[in-house]
Amino acid sequence: MIPVDTFQTKSSQIYAALKIDITSGVYRPGLHLVRRDLVKRFGVSLSIVNEALGRLGNDGLVETKEMYGTRVVALSTEMLREEFVLREAIERHVVRLLAESGTEDNFEELLAEAQIVDRSIAEKNPDEADVTMKHLEFHLQLARATGYAALEETLMRSSMRALLTTRWMKNQRRLPHPVDFHEQLVRVLMDRIPALADQKMKEHLHFADSVD
Repeated sequence: MIPVDTFQTKSSQIYAALKIDITSGVYRPGLHLVRRDLVKRFGVSLSIVNEALGRLGNDGLVETKEMYGTRVVALSTEMLREEFVLREAIERHVVRLLAESGTEDNFEELLAEAQIVDRSIAEKNPDEADVTMKHLEFHLQLARATGYAALEETLMRSSMRALLTTRWMKNQRRLPHPVDFHEQLVRVLMDRIPALADQKMKEHLHFADSVD
């Protein structure tokens, strides 16, 4: 049974629980999600389970095909590479927009969030799932601050799909960022020079590439 929460509908609670299971690897890519099993697990009706799965489908986390049912999306290496290219294009465009037209209120809020993310990453024994979601939320907040909902929505979908597997990241050379990297990023935005903001975001996405 799902926990009672008067601030969320049952479908929202199931959606949130399944999203955690999928992105944390409890439900692996390619795994079939049997509706009757989910009905039994959560103690709800089939229509509520269908609604939750529909939202996960909109996020790009599951796919449903007639006669085959619903499964967790399985991304090939090439598909992951394409997701990364899409995410990079969005995130670099986002910071250029913010450098051009971000408000002081935007920067103040982003700076506070950047410091929280940096502290979480720098912890000795971080909760990787928690840090990942905080990191994602920070980048979604950057996109949200532009005022263009499509940028946030597309970035969310692309990022969530990339979380389905670690194959792409494992195949890349990655080194730790400076402990205050996200704070550095926001402070560059505050200089209001789009080209510098773009370069800083590129460093974030390809940090290891620039290190000998």
